[in-house]
Amino acid sequence: MKNWKTLGLIISVLFFSTRCIAGESNITIIPKPNQLTVNDGDFVFKNGMTVQAPSDCQGKKLLVKKLALAAGITLRNSKDGQKAAIVFALVNNNELGQEGYRLTVDKNKINIEAAAQNGLYYGVQSLLQLLPPQIESKTKTAAVWKVPCVAITDVPRFSYRGVHLDCCRHFTTIDEIKKMLDLFAIYKINKFHWHFTEDQAWRIEIKRYPKLTEIGSNRIDDGKPYGGFYTQEQVKDVIKYAAARNIEIIPEIEMPGHALAALAAYPELSCTGGPFKPRTIWGIEDDVFCVGNENTYKFFYHVLDEVCALFPSKIVHIGGDECPKIRWHECPKCQALIKKEGLKNEMELQGYFTRKMEKYLIAKGKRMFGWDEILEGGVAPTAMIMSWRGEQGGIEAANAGHDVVMTPSGYVYLDFYQGDLLCEPLKIGGFSPLQKVYSYDPVPKEIAADKAHHVLGLQGNLWQEYMYEPSQIEFQYFPRVPAIAEVGWTQKENKNVDDFIKRLDDQQVRWDYHNLNYYIPMPEGNMNYIQFADKVTLPFTSNRPVKIVYTLDGSEPTASSAVYAQPITIEKSSVMKIRSVLPHGKLSPVRTITLTKVTPYRGVEKMEGLQKGMKMRFVKDGDFKAVAQLASVTNWKDTVVTTLNDFFKLKKKEEAGGAAIFEGYIYVEKDGSYILHCLGDQFFLGDKLLIENKGIKKNAKSDVAVPLTAGYYPIKVVLLNRTLGGVVSAWVDARPTLRPVDNTNRENPTPVYY
Repeated sequence: MKNWKTLGLIISVLFFSTRCIAGESNITIIPKPNQLTVNDGDFVFKNGMTVQAPSDCQGKKLLVKKLALAAGITLRNSKDGQKAAIVFALVNNNELGQEGYRLTVDKNKINIEAAAQNGLYYGVQSLLQLLPPQIESKTKTAAVWKVPCVAITDVPRFSYRGVHLDCCRHFTTIDEIKKMLDLFAIYKINKFHWHFTEDQAWRIEIKRYPKLTEIGSNRIDDGKPYGGFYTQEQVKDVIKYAAARNIEIIPEIEMPGHALAALAAYPELSCTGGPFKPRTIWGIEDDVFCVGNENTYKFFYHVLDEVCALFPSKIVHIGGDECPKIRWHECPKCQALIKKEGLKNEMELQGYFTRKMEKYLIAKGKRMFGWDEILEGGVAPTAMIMSWRGEQGGIEAANAGHDVVMTPSGYVYLDFYQGDLLCEPLKIGGFSPLQKVYSYDPVPKEIAADKAHHVLGLQGNLWQEYMYEPSQIEFQYFPRVPAIAEVGWTQKENKNVDDFIKRLDDQQVRWDYHNLNYYIPMPEGNMNYIQFADKVTLPFTSNRPVKIVYTLDGSEPTASSAVYAQPITIEKSSVMKIRSVLPHGKLSPVRTITLTKVTPYRGVEKMEGLQKGMKMRFVKDGDFKAVAQLASVTNWKDTVVTTLNDFFKLKKKEEAGGAAIFEGYIYVEKDGSYILHCLGDQFFLGDKLLIENKGIKKNAKSDVAVPLTAGYYPIKVVLLNRTLGGVVSAWVDARPTLRPVDNTNRENPTPVYY
């Protein structure tokens, strides 16, 4: 009898353990709560339920609004002495801090406790993620409006969980910013770093200096006017909107570099006097504020007066990054100040300027924030440091007693690619897939244990050079912002990347109710253009587990199309269209792969007297937007060069205009299938046009796989020196590369001969 009781107890324990594990597997909250227990049963929301909360409780307002819109459920305020079904309570609990909460759900009641209103708001965000995804609908929707019985005690790991947005390279509307703030709030992001000024534009109204936006907010992009700025009233509106969502807005006013838009408006603040125009290409401008000019300091004091009055945040970001010293080195005023103050060099001159700004901000009750370059010229301990050039700046700053926010570009730069570049819109470069972002730990081991508290948290940065469509902001942010949120909130021991990716399945359904243009993993592998001799086998992968579907007749694949399960062998010319399918049925964009059956290209086995280099026929000037325009050129010149990039030596830095045609030979060692890569406008192998780049030449989507026999091949490259989409041709390595299909290194240029 005793043994039967023991067996029953074991079965009960196993059942209970299974119930807990299964329950937790259905909890899709992001960021993952730090303490979570799942119990039996559910709380069912019903119309007319009562709610009790402190006055002006944003958490209560959010819950009431969401249930009314999506479920058609009205919650009523409880009367004095009446027991409420949903209770918000402020409690005296130091362990919960300013943002922690305790959420308890049983079959008859929901309690949300916190030591501050912020915690109550975050408790509601977790509660909403326990509800069906339809809770994000803006209209009444059918669903089972219940949540599982849970006990959650949750406190964030870091106090700073931020997202950055550069609105200068491309302008972002107020509506889009508010949409992003709504989504950031879901994931308990609590800082929004708003980047207002750059070489390319000045985007914030400063009433004392109206020309900053009259002149500095407008430029010419590809021959067309481009502009936009935020009035102070609009900024106030966004600040209020963010505050209601527990998000603090931190303004950034770049100084003393990234200044050209401001100098276009007030050229007297430069070292040379101008004239200037806002920069129409990306990159960094040599002209910066003259820090040897006393009027520069007065200008920034006046600007900061308005910025400090406008933003409630106690933090003001002054940039300080990427400030060329060329003009200062040549400027009599700057050199005189270096001598007067006993400074060693221009680096210390920037430190002198930064300390003056810091002193002014302190007097206004604000704290200075800057990129890690501000450490180089010497800065006072009160300054906060944002470490972007890797972790070293943050490590040094924390060990020296500075508060630090970690934003290393290799992990949390959200303008980088998150998948294969052949499958994504054009980016600046880099590679920050979701798993890499999630893996980041903001406290490097090189920071001393007694200094680790100086790491306040982390931030994801989004620079908008290559965000040509507004929806690309959303594509770059999601799903990586939720990963940053979980890194910032959840304790290391509670994180698990596979579990996080599973929880994204539910989140993506929620995003659809926000019409969010989020990234969906694409089928990766192979070129988009493939020529083959006999047959070709195409393997595909994806960087997250998703279903892949395809067609071979050129039609658009649907969720019910053929499913990719193993490498596909193609034996005839075809147009493959392939895409991913998320678990809830949403389809990714279509990737098109053009497959052409050809006779292998045959090289010349032996050629005598070849020398390294290429013949170049060029015209130095002329605005050529299409290769066809070269037919009318009569003033060609001829020379021999060692590389295609030698053409740019004929031009001034970043100067457009002119064109070149290069001819020579490449050598193939053995028969095989090879990938040809070239970022010229056209690439010919013999008389075959194999590569054509009609857009921004930074793109590599036109690479082609071809079957070649061993030998020498004549090649021709046509290069138009043009600026398009803010990208200068000279920035891109146009040299051709040839590599076997199983070699992924496209960086090594192929030797060329003439």
